[in-house]
Amino acid sequence: MNKNKRNKMILIIGSAILIITFILLFLLIGRNHQENMQIIEGCFDNFDQSDGVVLEKTSFWSPVTCEKK
Repeated sequence: MNKNKRNKMILIIGSAILIITFILLFLLIGRNHQENMQIIEGCFDNFDQSDGVVLEKTSFWSPVTCEKK
């Protein structure tokens, strides 16, 4: 009976750790997306009169960079 109880506790704790990890990851992705959207909006507001705008993102977690063409 102890082995069965131990396995259930491991299962519950492992599941809780996975759920918390995915929730935190989801929140970080959402915050990164909001920051990038603010950068993009500011870019188009500041460079509205120029010929073009280049948006660049080097990796998944990196912020968006904005430059005139």
